[in-house]
Amino acid sequence: MNGFLKNKGIWDYISLASILPAIAMIIYYCMQSTADGCFEVSIVLLLAAGVVLELVYFFIKFDVLPMAASVAFGVALGLMLYYALPTFSDIWNNVNFIGGNAEAYFIYLGILAVTFIVAVVPCFLIGKEKAKDAVVVE
Repeated sequence: MNGFLKNKGIWDYISLASILPAIAMIIYYCMQSTADGCFEVSIVLLLAAGVVLELVYFFIKFDVLPMAASVAFGVALGLMLYYALPTFSDIWNNVNFIGGNAEAYFIYLGILAVTFIVAVVPCFLIGKEKAKDAVVVE
């Protein structure tokens, strides 16, 4: 076990850290949105898929997995923005046509943005770390 953790780089742990806000978002979204009646199962499925991909990447070094997880988190962010726009439109136009909980949508979008950013940063730096390790000094 000690040798397994010794072979992990900082970017592996940062990739793994992206599951924390994702899990928090799943829990918060399931509790809050079912009370509002605006629950969308696609958000939960995308977040769960991203969490699974990040966990699998921690144990199996397949460099496509963090990218696939960040795509899942990014699509979840985009879908949440899509679902929140009618509520935001009501606020901008000063009407109450659609309704919805704008404060909850802002919190959802904030958590999803943090999740996406934390997941996407290691994708750019994993290849850089591998290139640095591959350089042979003679």
